[in-house]
Amino acid sequence: MKKSKDLVNSSNIMLAAVLTMLLLAALITVGMLTPLIVRLTTGVEMGMSAEYFNNRSALPTAALVVLLTMGLLYGYFDAKRTLFVGGFTVAISIAFAFLSPFGNLPLDVAVPVVSMALVATFYKIYMSLQSDSRAMKLRGVSAHVIHLGIILILIGIVASSNLKVDGSAVVSMDSAG
Repeated sequence: MKKSKDLVNSSNIMLAAVLTMLLLAALITVGMLTPLIVRLTTGVEMGMSAEYFNNRSALPTAALVVLLTMGLLYGYFDAKRTLFVGGFTVAISIAFAFLSPFGNLPLDVAVPVVSMALVATFYKIYMSLQSDSRAMKLRGVSAHVIHLGIILILIGIVASSNLKVDGSAVVSMDSAG
């Protein structure tokens, strides 16, 4: 691990990512324990819907993905470029939130963040393939295939949560069709 006096270095990026992960864990734990505590103390049954978790965990999850993207790129980029990538990703997400190209706030914010993570992962796979040793190529690519899987899971979560189509239609039995 490189020692650096810069504010943006691998240790600080990892620390910020771990703290963000702890915040997410705390939010989820509170959401899961609240119905149990309410039932034990008052006897009232309650449940937490997906909206409770989605609304509270969206921003920390986006921050975590940006931090992990910066961590992926820090080994190849210097501190200024890494900070630029993180800042650019956040700026594009904010711009998408105001412009709303998809008409759905969580999707508008998530698309730039997940896209940048996807680009960073493919970049790391490409850089791993530049190694001379076959074992190093395999080792480097296999680690980032896992990252790619996690990103695809995030894409699935965002898409399934925010692209629901609910509706109904009345079809007449008299018409041919």
